[in-house]
Amino acid sequence: MGWSLSIDKTSINDAKIAQFNETALKPGETRLRVDRFALTTNNITYAAFGHAMRYWDFFPGEDGRGRLPVWGFAEIVENTIEGLEVGERIYGYFPAGSELVVQPGRIEDQRFFDMAEHRAELAPAYNTYTRCAADPAWSEAMEPAQMVLQPLFITAFLLDHHLRDMAQGPVLLTSASSKTAIALAFLLKAAGKPAHALTSKRNADFVKGLDLYDGVTTYDALDGLTGMDQAVIVDFAGDSKLNTALHETLAGQLAANIRVGGAHWENSAPPKDLPPPKPQFFFAPDAARSLIKAWGQDEFDRVYKTAWTNFAHAASGLFDFTGSDGADGCLATYDALIKGEVPAKAALYVTA
Repeated sequence: MGWSLSIDKTSINDAKIAQFNETALKPGETRLRVDRFALTTNNITYAAFGHAMRYWDFFPGEDGRGRLPVWGFAEIVENTIEGLEVGERIYGYFPAGSELVVQPGRIEDQRFFDMAEHRAELAPAYNTYTRCAADPAWSEAMEPAQMVLQPLFITAFLLDHHLRDMAQGPVLLTSASSKTAIALAFLLKAAGKPAHALTSKRNADFVKGLDLYDGVTTYDALDGLTGMDQAVIVDFAGDSKLNTALHETLAGQLAANIRVGGAHWENSAPPKDLPPPKPQFFFAPDAARSLIKAWGQDEFDRVYKTAWTNFAHAASGLFDFTGSDGADGCLATYDALIKGEVPAKAALYVTA
């Protein structure tokens, strides 16, 4: 008997555990038994933008409800494909649950791709599965950091390079205590362009203690923002009320508002009559394709892996990595994230 987290696509705080019977493999299929996966506010963003960004399309549920995409590790437990072996450890994109059946293709030494028909038009970055034994960056000790932080870090890495091309003024990060925002602040500081943090009172001390931001402003003190000409908002909160307040406070000073996340998912409906500029979505897979085209795959991999290694080592002192067990642990962790009850310092994962 397998299980998966089942979410109402129109009311993402309605989550439950769905159980299912394993089906026999068809020729060309491989069964991946999920071992452990991360749950962060990044996954809440997947749910909040499930329709708009097609996150619900990756893992269709038989009950018509959403299956939450997560990043984690699995093992091949059953296989019909030449070139893969039972027992291999795999890193990639899974539904929050106990297993995923894939149709492997383009099998290479370090990776393979899920060629399932329903994923053919979806972003290739999410259809790639890494074979851990052939990945020089993989180690068992670093698995918690990899599954919790690496999916967030790639977005931060792409944003960093995007901002180098277009941000002339200060960079304001909403939900500055989120892990993607912290990764971006780390990269911006390394490049000599520290960011300004926007955060809640509850998380202000944590954010100040990171020593990554050049200033910290709480959401109830936006009137104190000064010297923000040509400012660029990088919006990880996705809060319509906050966006309205920022656009009104900084009217005439904003150069751009880049919408990335939906940590404040309950207020994520686009605000009406927002003073310019109009917020623009940032979709990481598109940005990755552009950089790879410009640099070449080998150079992209080299620059990215160097940046990731630097951040991964620094992050070991920034977060508390904590696991929970099974379906009950998954549901409890998801509910805590939805309710905003997870401390900013916590880095949570589930052992399936």
